[in-house]
Amino acid sequence: MSRKPIVIIEPSQCTGCGHCVAVCPADTLALKDGVAHVVGERSLHCGHCVAICPAEAIRMPTHIAPGLQNEALPPPAQSLLRTASMRRSCRNYLPKPVDAHALQSLVNFAAWAPSGTNSQKTVFTLVPNRKSVEALAQSVGHFYRRTNRLADNPLARAWSKVFLHDTLGRYRKRYYRQVSESLAAWDEHREDQLFHGATAAIVISVARGASCPAEDALLAAQNILLAAETLKLGTCLIGFAVEAMKRDRDILRQLGIAEDETVYAVIALGWPQYAWLRPAVRPTPRTREFWG
Repeated sequence: MSRKPIVIIEPSQCTGCGHCVAVCPADTLALKDGVAHVVGERSLHCGHCVAICPAEAIRMPTHIAPGLQNEALPPPAQSLLRTASMRRSCRNYLPKPVDAHALQSLVNFAAWAPSGTNSQKTVFTLVPNRKSVEALAQSVGHFYRRTNRLADNPLARAWSKVFLHDTLGRYRKRYYRQVSESLAAWDEHREDQLFHGATAAIVISVARGASCPAEDALLAAQNILLAAETLKLGTCLIGFAVEAMKRDRDILRQLGIAEDETVYAVIALGWPQYAWLRPAVRPTPRTREFWG
């Protein structure tokens, strides 16, 4: 979801390092005359720029760092809060491989996640190196090339409007341009806007018969995200890959995923190019109380 930018940059503090521009997922920022400026009309409000700026020149006045100053928490809780608050979606990776032991350690962490009625039907498919990540990205890309061709076809859109609740029309309005630009970036410059240059990935699926498969998979994914943070690995959930796998079983067969499994999460992994210097910020948590 995109919103209007709320970032404020202090020009006198900005060193022009460009880190905020590099990590911004919405192209909201750019360097002009050696100083970062807000140039885009949309923002994810993710706070990456706040977390990365070495000069602390960027702020989001409507957002805070909730709970970080809670000295009443015991040390283990403070450590966990610190880990959770420092985890960010990483879209800039070094070309350095993730070793097999680290990948297996992440899966071991995931195995301790809750599972509805202890179904324990979660399956982890390891994509262990950059070559295999690129092969997966190519397959996902083929799916979106076909989808974009359909979305370009007026007859297909008309049929979709009548029989599929305008699925193609809504896709064309919301995602067509972004997908087209990402495919062109790969074709013309080998710029990976899907997995962002990650050197490994983990696909999380759940076999038929689980009580709450989506929840099981996402709880396991959260364990992986937190564990990866402690290993100094960058992570990013790749929703476009999940949507492609839900609709194109050829991708699942390529990965060796069984017919009775459904994919709920795909996690890109690798060594981050930039280090987050502080937690990002969040809106004040919305809460309510119920007293019966």
